Amino acid sequence: MNQNFFKGAIDWYINSSFHVAAAAVALVGVTNYYAKLEYNYSLLIFVFCATMSSYNITKYYEYVRTHIHFKKTLQSIIIFTIIGLIASIYYYFTFNYRTQITIFLFAILNSLYVIPFGKSKLNLRNRAGIKIYIVSICWSAITLLLPILEANAPLQPYVIFAFIQRFILTLILILIFEIIDLGSDDSQLKTLPQVIGTNNTKAFIYILVVAFFVLDFYKRTQFHYQIIINLIVIASIIAFTYFADKNKTKYYTLLWAEGIPLLWFTLMLIIFICKLN
Repeated sequence: MNQNFFKGAIDWYINSSFHVAAAAVALVGVTNYYAKLEYNYSLLIFVFCATMSSYNITKYYEYVRTHIHFKKTLQSIIIFTIIGLIASIYYYFTFNYRTQITIFLFAILNSLYVIPFGKSKLNLRNRAGIKIYIVSICWSAITLLLPILEANAPLQPYVIFAFIQRFILTLILILIFEIIDLGSDDSQLKTLPQVIGTNNTKAFIYILVVAFFVLDFYKRTQFHYQIIINLIVIASIIAFTYFADKNKTKYYTLLWAEGIPLLWFTLMLIIFICKLN
């Protein structure tokens, strides 16, 4: 009974997109740490709610559109999605105009990602070779640019390197997902593992990991223990990549691999707390 309840709670936590939303908030925290920004809790709530609701719309839009009756678990997810949308809209109007414009542009991009368009009736999510880049750009913008813009901080050259690094991290996590989903993905998606194979995809990820590490030295500030933190994060990425295969359960990516941003932020939080004592 307790085991079933725990598994059900974990499944709901994943399926409701709370975990991926927490990962997005964690990356905002990483941005605040590196850029020395004060925490804007309105922005943190917005990022959580917007991420949660947009992912749920992406996952359940077509099903909800074509069905009338839903299971209780899906009903609760729909309720939280609606609450998230309302909260996102409310906080959107509390931000400065630069932040609002950026959010608006990426909201349009997200809409094209979900809603079919054109004669083929395909959305960006189902167009071969596009998905990973759209998602990576959106995550980089939301978790890196928004905190900087809302703090009215100047967009200095180091932001470019940080943006590329964030893009690479998101790309790596998506590629791990695609390796796991190799057996179930539609062949028309032409994901990288489908095109070049699992081993070559893993080799490409390792190259991206090196780029991720090197880019850290081009950031504006270097903190004590920063290299150690990054090495732990990189070691985690390499381990998840090495052991990734299509036989792994959904928890391998949806819970553990997707938790890497949370690990990154947690390590920084530990260092920050230690420095206060």
